Amino acid sequence: MEIEVESTWKGLFQRRLVMAAKHCRNVHALLFGTLAIVDGDVRDGLVHQGLRAESAQRALESATMELGFAVASMGAARHLALRGGAPCPSAPLDSVDDLAGDPAVWCALERLQKAAALATGVHDGVECARGRLLAAAVLVDLLDDEAVVGGGDDDSTGPQWKQSPCFSEQIDGMMELGDAVWMAEELAAEADGAREAAFGFGGGGGVD
Repeated sequence: MEIEVESTWKGLFQRRLVMAAKHCRNVHALLFGTLAIVDGDVRDGLVHQGLRAESAQRALESATMELGFAVASMGAARHLALRGGAPCPSAPLDSVDDLAGDPAVWCALERLQKAAALATGVHDGVECARGRLLAAAVLVDLLDDEAVVGGGDDDSTGPQWKQSPCFSEQIDGMMELGDAVWMAEELAAEADGAREAAFGFGGGGGVD
C-alpha cells in the first residue's frame, strides 16, 4: 500500500513540474515577442501607441497570467513533496533538506527554489515595463503632436519627440522588458531542470 501512495504523490509531483516548465516557457515566449515589438518601435523612431501598444499590453498581461500559473504549480509541487515524502502525510516535512534521501525529488526542489526567486524578478520587471509603456502611450495623447512626433525648428537638437517624456518612458520600458526577458529565459531553464531532475535526471522532457 505504501508503494501505491508513493507512486501517486510522485506522479502528481512530476506532473506539476511538467506544468510549471510549460508555463515558464510560455512566459519567455510572450515576453520575447513583446520585446521585439517595443524594440522595433524604438529603432524605427515610432511612438508606442495604437494597435502596437494594445498588443504589447495584452501580451504582458498574458505573461503575468502564465507566470501566476507557473508559481502555483511550483508551490503545489513543493507541497506534494513535503507531505508525500514524510513518514506520515498529515505531518509534512519541515525542509527540502529532509528529502536528501530521495535525490531526484531533492534536486528538483532545489531547482524550484531558484526558479521561484527568478519568478519574483520576472514579475517585478514585467510590472515595471507595463507601467512605463502604458505611460508612454498615455503621454502621446496628453502632449501636443509637434512635441511628441518632432520636426522642431532647431535641427541641432534633433527630433523633439526623442527628448520628450513619451520617448523616455518608451526607452525605460524597453530596458525593463529586456531585463525581464533575460530573467524569464533563466526561469525557463531552471524549471526545465527541475522537471528533468524529477524524472531521475533522465528524459523527463518527453512527458509534456
